[in-house]
Amino acid sequence: MLNYLGYAIRENNIILKAYYSFVLYRGDFLTIGLMGKYSRLGKNTVLVFIGNASSKLVGLLMLPFYTRCLSVEDYGTTDIINVYVTFLLSIVSCCIAESIFIFPKGQTYEKQREFLSSGLAFLIIAFLVTGIIFAGVSIVADSYSIENSFTQNIWLIYALLIAQLCQQLFQQFARSIDRIMVFSVAGIVLTASTALFSFFLIPHLGVVGFVLSLALANWATTAYSLFCSTAYRFISLSAIRWDRCREMLKYSIPLIPNGIMWWLVSALNRPIMEANLGMHAIGLFAVANKFPAILTMLFAVFSTSWQISVIEEYGKEGFNEFYNKVYKYVVLILVLLFIIITLCSKMLIYIFASSEYIGAWIYIPVLTLGTVFSAISSMSGTVFSAVKTSKYFFYSSVWGAMTAVLLNFLLIPYWGLMGAAVSVLLSFAVMALSRILYSRSYIELRNNSSLLIMILLSALILILTIYLSSNRVLYYALVLLVTISILLINRNICVDVKAIYNKIRKRNEVLH
Repeated sequence: MLNYLGYAIRENNIILKAYYSFVLYRGDFLTIGLMGKYSRLGKNTVLVFIGNASSKLVGLLMLPFYTRCLSVEDYGTTDIINVYVTFLLSIVSCCIAESIFIFPKGQTYEKQREFLSSGLAFLIIAFLVTGIIFAGVSIVADSYSIENSFTQNIWLIYALLIAQLCQQLFQQFARSIDRIMVFSVAGIVLTASTALFSFFLIPHLGVVGFVLSLALANWATTAYSLFCSTAYRFISLSAIRWDRCREMLKYSIPLIPNGIMWWLVSALNRPIMEANLGMHAIGLFAVANKFPAILTMLFAVFSTSWQISVIEEYGKEGFNEFYNKVYKYVVLILVLLFIIITLCSKMLIYIFASSEYIGAWIYIPVLTLGTVFSAISSMSGTVFSAVKTSKYFFYSSVWGAMTAVLLNFLLIPYWGLMGAAVSVLLSFAVMALSRILYSRSYIELRNNSSLLIMILLSALILILTIYLSSNRVLYYALVLLVTISILLINRNICVDVKAIYNKIRKRNEVLH
């Protein structure tokens, strides 16, 4: 079917510039298109999305099980363990998995063997060094009676760290050698095996069972990627080349600071919360943080296509109009999704979590608006990819990280969990604003007033949710009024949608 469509498109000389996304054709704004050389890429994008989305979706569906088997404190412990592992992933591995995707791609079999074998050798050495350091930390902690979530769970963190790094390495290698189906299905294997192990281990072992289920699931996924992609054929002691290792590290090490910056924005609050508020607070915050992931998951399917479209069309006639239209309407959709999640926040807690977690609902709107700014930041950053200027990614991440560090230390001790949520929101807002300002050198962003008004109205809804939610009649009336105002600002959307529909109908007539 896909081949037939590709043939029909070529035969009718219809050149479509994006796939499974909004595209530009002679300055017009079009929707879903499938075209010759992009059809494979579009298919791969969908497969990757299915693999990634499944993990987030099943993670949400598993939440009732987790919150009923684990106390709020225990769930908080599992969250902070994941936070430590996330922080250490890039530092311990020096982001070598990113290089394993980039460098073997398109190379000869022998070079692919050298890159994988050398990367794996480096990773094993990194495991040994980390194990020695962890042993030293453990001895010092025992000697001086240092007790915190890191020292108490240090070997659980180590076990999960090793498992995740191996899983990432072989999954990325599968992607590099064009085993895209294996890469995608690996995400499903990880999700399914996590759920399976969780059902058996968590009810009996609690936090230990949670971590073990994740570690075992990662090992199962590693085995799947290793054998189904035939990666085991590329591993050989004789193929280890330290010059290959240096080549990969030269690329991957500069990626570490950016990863740390994002961690500071999204995860630094956990250790600070532990010191000031305790594990119960982290448990509530972790549950609240699950629901903005819905918006992240929905945006992810668009994000890849948007990046390709911007890179392909940048500098061409009509690009500015295309960019601004997409930008405006994506922000509109993000804002409307924010409103929906905000209105349903308390209901979501009732459905997906036990009664112990009901207090978490108030933080969902704040974190969701933060996710909106994160998505805007991602959208704005695509211009830097198009002009091959990566420094602005780093600059904007630094601004966001500095904001996060300052606000977390200032707000959490005095404002508790709400301070942590507000810190996340404002940090992503600063990052988004900085990327918008940096991007003005390369793109003329229009609709500034309407975008600003939408964001301000979203902030108003957030304030209404925090301070007026007890008065349901007044609250819903005001939210409805604000939502209508947002839609009126974008009243021309019906005209644009009609134009898009007519254009697609005409193209279909040509194809038939």
